[in-house]
Amino acid sequence: MKLLTTIFAILFSCSVFAQQSIFVRVYDLSGKKIHAGRVLAVTDSSLQLRTNENLKISVTQIGYIKTKRSAVNNLAIGSLVGATALAIAGAASAEPDATWVIFSAGELAMIGIVVGLPLGAAVGGLTVPFKKPKTYIIGGDLVNWKVFQSVVSQ
Repeated sequence: MKLLTTIFAILFSCSVFAQQSIFVRVYDLSGKKIHAGRVLAVTDSSLQLRTNENLKISVTQIGYIKTKRSAVNNLAIGSLVGATALAIAGAASAEPDATWVIFSAGELAMIGIVVGLPLGAAVGGLTVPFKKPKTYIIGGDLVNWKVFQSVVSQ
């Protein structure tokens, strides 16, 4: 029964990851970020994104599109994970019966947060070169849009 459950979990998680669409950041013709979200549909004249609400962006408004999230996202996620992990480790390692240095669980958790934030951000920063985001220059041109459309539809 355990083998069947494990196989089902693996197959289910593979199909969930396979169905995720790509995350894009959309910039207007002047280079200002106007929207970000997951691609729902790419038509001949528009891009439909899933954000808090589904929105449709005309090709004539799009200057360029960047795939994946920004590098700041890696730093933020890394610092949150580092701070949380070290805060939990600090709180769990508190010894109330210590004879030399006595720190409470709260104090050790705070030390874990202070150490974990920059340490996690450093680890997140090390992952930035491996992201390899792509930039598609559209410039409101339908010829450039067709290139992006063919890449997304693959």
